[in-house]
Amino acid sequence: MFGRVTNYFEEKGFGFIRGENNQKYFIHRSKLNGEHIERGYLVFFKVFSNDRSDNNAKDIIVIESDERDKKNGKKNK
Repeated sequence: MFGRVTNYFEEKGFGFIRGENNQKYFIHRSKLNGEHIERGYLVFFKVFSNDRSDNNAKDIIVIESDERDKKNGKKNK
C-alpha cells in the first residue's frame, strides 16, 4: 500500500502514515528496515495486525522525499 507520513517522532521512535485508503497506520522504528522517514515522505508499506491494533505498517520503503528530489535536481512544489 502507498501512503504519506503524517508524523514521525525520531526521538520517540514512532509515527503515523495516512494510507491510500485514508486510514491511519502506526509506524515503529523497528519496522523501518533501515529507512529514514520524515513527515511528508511518500512511502510503500505492508499492513499488519498485532494485539494492540489492526492498522500497523511494516517493511517501509521511501518512494519520494525532499532529500532524494534535491539530489536528482527536482525542485519542491
